[in-house]
Amino acid sequence: MTAGNRCARSTGLGLVALLLAVMLTAGRAGADTYTLTDLGSLGGVNGSGAYALSGSGISAGYSFVQGQTWVHAMVNDHGAVVDLGTLGGTQSLARDVNAAGDVVGWAYPPGLTVQHAVRWHDGIPLDLGSFGGDFGDAHSINSSGLIVGSASYANGDEHAFWWRDGVMHDMGTLGGTRSRAYGVNDFGDIVGMAFIAQDEAFHPFLSKPGGLLYDLGTLGGDAAQANDVNEQVHVCGWSELQTNSPLSRGFLWTDGVMKSLGTLGGIYSAAQGMNNFDQIVGASTRADETQVAFLWQNDQMVDLNTLLPPGSGWFLRSAWDIDDHGAIVGEGARPDGAARAFLLAPAGTASAPPAAPRVTRLVGVLPNPVRDEARFDFVLAAEGHVSLAVYDVSGRLVRTVVADRFDAGSHSPTWDGRDTAGHALRPGLYWARLDAGGISSTRAFVIAR
Repeated sequence: MTAGNRCARSTGLGLVALLLAVMLTAGRAGADTYTLTDLGSLGGVNGSGAYALSGSGISAGYSFVQGQTWVHAMVNDHGAVVDLGTLGGTQSLARDVNAAGDVVGWAYPPGLTVQHAVRWHDGIPLDLGSFGGDFGDAHSINSSGLIVGSASYANGDEHAFWWRDGVMHDMGTLGGTRSRAYGVNDFGDIVGMAFIAQDEAFHPFLSKPGGLLYDLGTLGGDAAQANDVNEQVHVCGWSELQTNSPLSRGFLWTDGVMKSLGTLGGIYSAAQGMNNFDQIVGASTRADETQVAFLWQNDQMVDLNTLLPPGSGWFLRSAWDIDDHGAIVGEGARPDGAARAFLLAPAGTASAPPAAPRVTRLVGVLPNPVRDEARFDFVLAAEGHVSLAVYDVSGRLVRTVVADRFDAGSHSPTWDGRDTAGHALRPGLYWARLDAGGISSTRAFVIAR
């Protein structure tokens, strides 16, 4: 699921934010009226659910199979419901799909009731393997085919992985024995959860292929996990508010700060998916503790059931993904009570919009806070000369990181945390500024040693 609270901290970044706001406004025309689509099923009486949107007209999820008590991975491809099958066993489930139509999830092999991580390409399943154990689960795939998930060792320890070109790579943990990767964006930023030392708690993490796990912290409790990350490297998930407490909240993490999304009146919420405009979807309990699907944007949480077309008779329990046009998929119940995958989309818009125009911008500084080395992610709308520099809070130039020509697209230069003279910078607040194509874009970051 790849999918933005922009941080407009200067005139240049304000221009970027304005451009993104215009794109969002255009894409959300008529957003007060929504259409609801039943995404179908494979005939099982227990129904279906949808976990992901591709951005190209495909949704992915699961459905119970007609006459059986098990589920199969299911996609809805421009209205056509397709059973993806298994690895030869009885069950499977699809968790994500990219724009090319490649699907990832899990499936049983012949004669076993153990999940194996799977990628379906052109409808053909591929077992992604494990670290020597029996278990694997693939949770997310980006546009370049980078897959993330988790797999077990022979001793039963489960570790997050990233997979590319037939090779599964262990991402490690935060000191404990277990971890899982749940989301990846098109820059290769990966989020998930990992246990800390002695498995005393698990925290959300942010990482890259081959990089260390960066602990995003919690909202006060011991348990939290990150479920999705967008192209701005903003992260959503859920966190306990207190140790061993049912009180938990969905969160939005941006530039080193984790913010609670609140609830719809109950004790619980969880953020499951987000788009590039920081619209977030998930599930929350209401004051009567009924769980419902929600949409969060501009610091407000809305019960998706209040957006249903009048008289629809549906009840939406959980939302799992949202695209850049505001189309949402999840799990709900039809008027007859049957569980069903749904698509809730702003009226008059396509459920699978074309990719948003590329905008020159400095996406983020990672990790934030910076302790040693940092990475600067930026996007160029067109080929041209780029200047990327670091400034202190007084506006003094500390270090020019790059000054060169770059091709259009995404780039991620690194910096050693030192000034022009080679001295390590003192802890504190700094600014990174990108100048390219007549546009300036800035990001604040903190050095903490």
